[in-house]
Amino acid sequence: MLHDHLVNEILLRRTPLGPDEDLFEAGLDSMALTRVLVFVEDRFGIRIPDEDVVVDELSTLARMARFVTAQATPGRT
Repeated sequence: MLHDHLVNEILLRRTPLGPDEDLFEAGLDSMALTRVLVFVEDRFGIRIPDEDVVVDELSTLARMARFVTAQATPGRT
C-alpha cells in the first residue's frame, strides 16, 4: 500500500521501488514527503508529531515502513 502510493501517486514512476532504494535520489522532496505523511496519517488513522519526523528514518521504503509501524504501535514512547 505505501509502496504503491509512493510509486504511483508521489513519484509517478513506471518501475517499482526497491526496499533499500534511496527515496530522495528517486525524486522524493520535502513537499512530497509531507504528502506521504498525510497519506499515512489518513490511511492508518494515526497522528505523526512533527518532532518525530527524522528525514534519515524516512530515506528508504524499508525505513519508512519501520517508522510507520513504530508510530502506529500503541504505547510507543
